Amino acid sequence: MMRFILILAVSILFSGFLSGQNKQEFIFKFNVKKWNKELVKKKKLTPNASFEINLFDVYGKPVLFYIKEKSISEVAVPDLKIYKGKSADDLKVISLTVFPTSMSGAYLENGVQYFIELLKGSCNKYKVYTNPAVKKEVEVGQINDFVK
Repeated sequence: MMRFILILAVSILFSGFLSGQNKQEFIFKFNVKKWNKELVKKKKLTPNASFEINLFDVYGKPVLFYIKEKSISEVAVPDLKIYKGKSADDLKVISLTVFPTSMSGAYLENGVQYFIELLKGSCNKYKVYTNPAVKKEVEVGQINDFVK
């Protein structure tokens, strides 16, 4: 019975892994430097308020997020801001790491994680995507992990 449950659990995980292999992405322009300047002005007027950021989903549809700055330590880290929040429709939660000229982050919707990152070698171009590329030759976990 225990073996059956183990086989069932592994097959469910494996089928979920295979069905989640469709990589989706959308490339968009976003000027972090300009957004940071506007945010500094807004923070002076309303220091503890939520702020808006307009991003995109993997289909190119605009998504409005309401975010608040969160500290990662007791001592402020220069030129690094962490923002957490949710979408206007309350279906997505987001976490962003923002530097003076770039950002990266991820949001979660219905159990699917979407990643946001600067395109390599570009200025102000970002991509939002699912299922990051994983090298097939990389082994994860313990190599000699036997279930007894």
